[in-house]
Amino acid sequence: MHAIPVPYKGWILLPLAVGSAGSFASMLVLRGPDGNRRALGSLGDFATEKEACECAIKFGQTAVDKHYYTKSSATRGAIA
Repeated sequence: MHAIPVPYKGWILLPLAVGSAGSFASMLVLRGPDGNRRALGSLGDFATEKEACECAIKFGQTAVDKHYYTKSSATRGAIA
């Protein structure tokens, strides 16, 4: 399992790769600027731990970019 936090635009992305050689599931935990955590389940299966974590990071960055700047300041940070 890989769990090195990645800061991104005030958020913390925590990529997870669970599995064994040849089959890793990609997952992600997001911690928003408000301190709340959001878990995103299986994002796909990958051959390596590195590929699974890279997918989770890119997915998290996209989620932050898509939602963070489109919400009002009162709801900013919510992942819908």
